[in-house]
Amino acid sequence: MSENKTQPRNAGHQQRNAGVKQDRNSAVKEERSAFDNIGLTKRNADYMFRFNQALQNVTKLDTDKKTEIVQGMVDELIEGQKSGMTAKSQYGDIKTRIDGLVNGPKRPVGADDPFWPSALYNGLTFFMFFGVMFGIMYFFAKGNQTGQQVGIVSVLFSAIIAGIALPMIPRAFDTKRQHRFNIWIRILFALIFVVIWLGLFYGMAYLPWWMNPIIPAWLQIALGVIAGGAAYLVRRKWKLTQGFFSTQPRR
Repeated sequence: MSENKTQPRNAGHQQRNAGVKQDRNSAVKEERSAFDNIGLTKRNADYMFRFNQALQNVTKLDTDKKTEIVQGMVDELIEGQKSGMTAKSQYGDIKTRIDGLVNGPKRPVGADDPFWPSALYNGLTFFMFFGVMFGIMYFFAKGNQTGQQVGIVSVLFSAIIAGIALPMIPRAFDTKRQHRFNIWIRILFALIFVVIWLGLFYGMAYLPWWMNPIIPAWLQIALGVIAGGAAYLVRRKWKLTQGFFSTQPRR
């Protein structure tokens, strides 16, 4: 008696699973056929079908953007087929193509980092070095000789100038660029820049204390650590490859 009741229940369950599987297969076939008979070769149609399936799993792009991407690629492929181009040769493998759409194209090896993110990263890194170094020096200084300490504005000024100069100076001496001035003029400008920078840095020591306050050693170290964390986030966000702790050399 119980076996008779179990068999119809299992049979119904199998029928429902078969129905779901059949509906899923029908949906896949319908999606695949959407790229047939629109002017694509069989290989390119298969590429676009697999690309579209992978693209639907990307949550960072909305539906309208995905539709725009697919339609644009179809139009480009139809045009490219006239000269024998394939989807693989135009876009590479599907994973690389989607990664480029989501995260943006990768910079060529050795190419310059974007200027202002690079300046921000290097400035924060300099501030970290200066803050921690001066903080440790003052922390262990005998007699707490405040007259020999550097004010926080001087440290901040040096970090800003260094952050701007580090990505700018290599550009000025890049032999693969066209320059307005010859090498000797550019060297002279660089020397003048360094002299002005050092003059302003040491000149700030004569500012009133309220314009260039000397903060406690522990606070200076703490600010340096915070700056180091911020530099790490900037480097990660913009995928910087040059400057301090660089993984790739400048050109």
